[in-house]
Amino acid sequence: MQEKKQFIEIAKNDSLCQDDQEVNSPALLKFWEIDLKCPVVGMCLTFSEQKRLLRKAGFSIKMKSPFEIHETLLACSEKENILSRRIDNMLNRKFGDEAVSLLELDLKEFISHCKAAFETGDCIGVLWAAAARSDLPAEYRRELFGIIHMDMHWSAEQNIRLRQDLTSQKKELSRMRQGIKEVIRGNRTLKKENERLRRDKTELKARLASAEIEKARFKEELSELKSQNLAVKLDQENQGLKNGLDALFGELKERKRQVASLIEQTRQLSAELERQREENRRIRKEAQEIIEEFFTLKRCDESCPSFDLCKKRVLIIGGITRMESLYRQLIEGNGGIFDYHNGYIKRGLKNLECRFRRADVVLCPVSCNSHAACSIIKNLGKKHNKPVHMLANSSLNAISQVIWNVDKDQITLN
Repeated sequence: MQEKKQFIEIAKNDSLCQDDQEVNSPALLKFWEIDLKCPVVGMCLTFSEQKRLLRKAGFSIKMKSPFEIHETLLACSEKENILSRRIDNMLNRKFGDEAVSLLELDLKEFISHCKAAFETGDCIGVLWAAAARSDLPAEYRRELFGIIHMDMHWSAEQNIRLRQDLTSQKKELSRMRQGIKEVIRGNRTLKKENERLRRDKTELKARLASAEIEKARFKEELSELKSQNLAVKLDQENQGLKNGLDALFGELKERKRQVASLIEQTRQLSAELERQREENRRIRKEAQEIIEEFFTLKRCDESCPSFDLCKKRVLIIGGITRMESLYRQLIEGNGGIFDYHNGYIKRGLKNLECRFRRADVVLCPVSCNSHAACSIIKNLGKKHNKPVHMLANSSLNAISQVIWNVDKDQITLN
C-alpha cells in the first residue's frame, strides 16, 4: 500500500520534477515507451543500480528481495514519471553513445550487428539500442526477445549440468579422502612394524654381544682343556657354537634387509600420500571454481519473473529414488517446499493421500509408476482437487519444465 501511494505521488508530481537532465538520443524511444522493459532492466542495470534508482525516487527497499525490486521498477515504468525518467537517463548515460553510433547503421546492418553481439555475449548496450530504436520492425524486435528468452532457458540447462558435474566432483573428492585415510592407516601400521623391527634389531645386537662374551669365555676354557687332551670334544662344542653364531648373523642380516625394505615402503607411501594431498587440493580448487561459476549463472535466473515458487509444496510421486536429493535441490532452490513419495502403495493409500492433501502441485513420472498407480494418483487428484501433472520421464529437465511453465491457476509464481 505504501508503494502504491508513492507511485501515485510520483505521477502527480511529474510536471514538477526537473532535477534529472535527460540524455538526448535522437531516434531513440524513451524507456517507458519500449516493449522489452523486463530484459532491459534485468540485463542492462546492475542490482546496485536498481536499488539506487528506487532510493532516489523515494521508495523503501528495506527487506525487499531482488525480484521484488525488479518487479517494482517494472510496475512504475508503464508511463512517464520520476522513476521511469531516472531509468531512461541512466540507460542513456551508460549506453547512449553506443546506441547513437548503432543508429547510424541501416536496418539490415543494425540487425546483423545485434545478432553477432548476442552470439559473442557482448550484447548489453546492443540490447538497449535494439529495444529503444523506434524504426525497428516488430518481427525483428520479437526475434531479438526470443534470443534473450531462449538464452535464459539454456542458462538453466547449463546450470543443471554444472550441478551434476559438481555432484560428481564431490563424490570423487570423497573417494580421494577415503583413499588418503587408508594410506594414513597403512603408514601408521608400517611405523608400528618399523618400531618393532628396531626393537628386534636391538635385541639381536644384545644377543650378539652376549654370544661374543660367551665365545671369549669358551676360548679361555678351550685353552685350559687343551692342556688336558680334550681338544676333540671342545672342537665339536666350538663348531656347534660357531654354527649357532652363524645362524644369528644370518637372522640379523635378514632383519636388516626387512628393515631396509620397510623403510623404502614407507618412503614410497609418503610420496604417494603427498601426491594424494596435491590431487585433493586440485580437486578442491576445481570444485570451488564450479561453485563460483554456478552462482554466476544462477544470477541471471533471479531476474526472471518465473524464478521463485513462493513456498508452494510440490509432491513428486515415483521417479528415481537416488535422485531424490537432486529433486529436492531443484524445488527448494527455486523457493518451493519439496515432498516425495516412492510410489509404492502396497501398504495402503493413507500415507499417499495425506501427502496429497498437503500438496499444492503433484508431479507423477509415468515411466517410473505402474498403470494402476497412475490411475490411483489421477483419482486422488480429482478427489482432492489437486493439479496432477503426468510426466513422460523422471528427468530433472522434465520436472523443471513443468514447474516453470505450469498454469497460473494451478501455481502462482512470485
